[in-house]
Amino acid sequence: MRKSKLSMISAIVGASFFGLSGCVGESVNADVDEVVGKQAPTFTSLAVVEATEGKMYSYTISVEDVDSSDLTVTVSGMPDWLMFDEATNTLSGMPSEGDVGEYTVVVSVTDGTKTATQEFTIVVAEGAGDWVMVWSDEFDGSSLNMENWNIETGDGSQYGIVGWGNNELQWYQQDNITVSDGNLVITAKQQASNGYNYTSGRMRSDGKVDVQYGRIEARIKVPAGQGFWPAFWMLPTDSQYGGWASGGEIDILEVFSATEDNNNDAHGTVHFGMAWPLNVFTNASAGQPVLDDYHVYAVEWEQDEIRWYMDDLHYATITSDAWWSYYYKDQETGYVGDSAAPFNQPFHVLLNLAVGGNLPGSPDENTEFPSALMVDYVRVYECEDDPVTGTGCAANVNPDVTLPAAQSFYVAEYPLFTDGEDKLSWDISGEALERGLQTVVGWDNGGAIALTMPDLGGDRGKVIEINTSDKGNVLINATDGETMSLFGMGNSSEPWRLHAGELKFDLFIDSAVTPDDSQILIKMDSGWPALGYVALNVADLEKDMWQTLSVKVNDIIAMPGEAALNTNEVLNPFIVEFSGAARVMLDNVVLKCGHKDIDGCGIAPPAVSVDTETLDVYVDEVNAEIWTNGIGAWDTAISRDYFDGTTGFVQWQSVEEQGRGNVLQISFGGGDADGLLYIQSAQPVDLSAFSEGDLVYDLKVVDYAETTSGISYKVDCVFPCTTGDQVLGVVADGVWETIRVPVSQLVSQGLDITSVNTGLVIYPTWGDQKNVTLMVDNIRWERSTGAVVEPPVEPPVAEGDVVIFSEETDPNWSFWDCCGGATISAQVDTEYGNVMQIDFAGAPTVSGVLAETGIDVSGLANGTLEFDLKMISAPTDDTADWLLKLESNQASQFTEIMLSQSNEGVDPTLGEWQHFTFPFSVLESGSLDLTNVKIILVFPSWSKANGASYQIDNIVFKAN
Repeated sequence: MRKSKLSMISAIVGASFFGLSGCVGESVNADVDEVVGKQAPTFTSLAVVEATEGKMYSYTISVEDVDSSDLTVTVSGMPDWLMFDEATNTLSGMPSEGDVGEYTVVVSVTDGTKTATQEFTIVVAEGAGDWVMVWSDEFDGSSLNMENWNIETGDGSQYGIVGWGNNELQWYQQDNITVSDGNLVITAKQQASNGYNYTSGRMRSDGKVDVQYGRIEARIKVPAGQGFWPAFWMLPTDSQYGGWASGGEIDILEVFSATEDNNNDAHGTVHFGMAWPLNVFTNASAGQPVLDDYHVYAVEWEQDEIRWYMDDLHYATITSDAWWSYYYKDQETGYVGDSAAPFNQPFHVLLNLAVGGNLPGSPDENTEFPSALMVDYVRVYECEDDPVTGTGCAANVNPDVTLPAAQSFYVAEYPLFTDGEDKLSWDISGEALERGLQTVVGWDNGGAIALTMPDLGGDRGKVIEINTSDKGNVLINATDGETMSLFGMGNSSEPWRLHAGELKFDLFIDSAVTPDDSQILIKMDSGWPALGYVALNVADLEKDMWQTLSVKVNDIIAMPGEAALNTNEVLNPFIVEFSGAARVMLDNVVLKCGHKDIDGCGIAPPAVSVDTETLDVYVDEVNAEIWTNGIGAWDTAISRDYFDGTTGFVQWQSVEEQGRGNVLQISFGGGDADGLLYIQSAQPVDLSAFSEGDLVYDLKVVDYAETTSGISYKVDCVFPCTTGDQVLGVVADGVWETIRVPVSQLVSQGLDITSVNTGLVIYPTWGDQKNVTLMVDNIRWERSTGAVVEPPVEPPVAEGDVVIFSEETDPNWSFWDCCGGATISAQVDTEYGNVMQIDFAGAPTVSGVLAETGIDVSGLANGTLEFDLKMISAPTDDTADWLLKLESNQASQFTEIMLSQSNEGVDPTLGEWQHFTFPFSVLESGSLDLTNVKIILVFPSWSKANGASYQIDNIVFKAN
């Protein structure tokens, strides 16, 4: 193996140099023989100071003479690899590996009377090493070599991702993968199979050909047609960093619905970050047509860098400065970030031809079937210079390729007890805001428990010491007795948005007092009995020594008490409870979270109270005193917040409008993304003083482009609290229009007026935003209303049984799927007659019935909710629970329980009709308001429902 080195050659030669990326140096002075009456010739070219072994170089000596004399150039001191052509004044040669070193060349020019001489320094650098092929499949046989490949079949439900996580429309099967005429052929067919209208093929090399670093290439011809999604890509074989996409994905080639006129391009992408939905990606396109013939697509993957190529055209690079992984390592370590991860582990190769899906869309009448992905070969190379890291072989690097900006993960830490009781603190516009914390006994179990805080000295300092003769617990909470709002750490009302929050602490267990068969419970509550917990078995923990432990907030939420933990209203962020006698010490208690976005998680600071007649949001400029984060945007293209208004899908600027001063102009891009713009505060704003007033803003849509759905807005109150999307429709088309919204209406839509953190969120209606430009001005909250307020519609009061579905659906109710991942259909059962069937096969979702107007069932004596249910098929993920969730008109008021909490106490049984009864006392265990019930949902656990199917009948609220 050669060692990297640079050497220098000394020479002073003005030269123009061919074959290098550029010249280095400046014209230099020459030693000149002075002759009276004539001027000496001069060198006019620049000094060349760099060359590379193994590459041909040529440079021409440029000279001039003001006397127009005939000039003669001579060269001395040349190394063996360098030659000089006197006819053209050209030096040329190819240094070999042994020629890496320093050389001095002396060049002289004379007009016969006067002579100029220069010495010249050249740097000969070591050249790149060679890529050496270590594996290939040339597809020269008559069938696929199964020593190299595994064929994947089905729709992805075996992995819990029906539609392969992308809502693809094909069923993969082995028959669609063939080898003929020296090609792998993956054929997409319009063919019914297992409930799908198309079939195709997918294969991978996991466990047979796994690669970490090297050049991975394939010669491929892709099919043309709307709805086709051919891909040559890589996934980790045994991810060290958790699930997709914290484990990483390298897409060497993807093509989306390519035709001669549209999308005729190759795309390269990497996915990384955190587990879905907090994953991120970076991508680029080659800018070259793909449909004309076979092309060679490759990545060169080395430690800390990946480069993409199409026919050896280097079109994209990403380095480890721009990728990262944040994942849960283990109970002792907790969540960790790694800037080298996830692209520092073995990956395997995949080839597939998808039909339909989120990115290409569905086939149309012009899509031709059958169509095939043709692969001439797949080859893997390693770098001869350093196979372990893959470095040293980057010979073909385009200096014009722009690297993605550096990025990393965001971490927020909130010490709860560190060498004594801590304070929560926030930096708000340069000023510190604090809330004191205390450590107290919560449940003393009749005086059984004692709490002290001894100072152990040394590095440990003050600790929490707890002695109990029998059970009890100790709490950490705010000294002001108020709750705190956790965001981006996991939320019990929206379990699909569980994020990377954790409680970390040091623990010392005294084995002499603490029985090995006992448990230590780590809890968090929003006021008993609304809590979550994780039970730690003492037998599994170290004794008589300090240890560090991590408990995921996700896991705490997943084990509710009599009512679910509400992370928006946490009273006690840390509780330690004992199942029996114990003596323990705790230290360094911290609540920590990670996120892909800056400030994407944390504990919300206390709200700012405002008590003025008018609160400006944007009037000529942002009211930065209150809305301290200023203007920001978010879009689906990058799935993160940004505050630069010049580069994203959503762009904005303050512009001068005649008669108005500055207004905020907002433009939405021409791509297929969706986005929104907001004006935000770093801390919640208490707008209780405006409860009888209005949100007011002036709106002008400069260009609706080809959209037809109009404009929407919302107001947020610290995630996940929001009014939800409020559609204005097509308004303010080319003219200024004042929009006035009663605050009481916003509250009825779910706004917590005591905790508003966006003064306004505005955007073209979701799914219909392309090329819209709008302006907003004079955004403000007014204390007294100027609007005509329609009285809220009071929910009808139930005076007897409320039959929602039996043979047919009550006109006030309809079956509903929140997020597009379920199919709802009417079926006829031989025993029950007309029933409704819900099939889960797509994006994560929940499904059930939705009322147009909520209903008041609180007056039903001994009331129950009852229904009959038959499970047709179980979820593919056998860890999924069957759940019932009821929501009031305000989504923040809900109860979510398991079906097994019914009076019957059973889970659904495959193929059997079962009756389920839920007393109102159980339904009220959460925050559900029985005076305004609007949604009833029955579903398997979020993101685990795929493959599940059930039929439901006789849904009724009953008086008993």
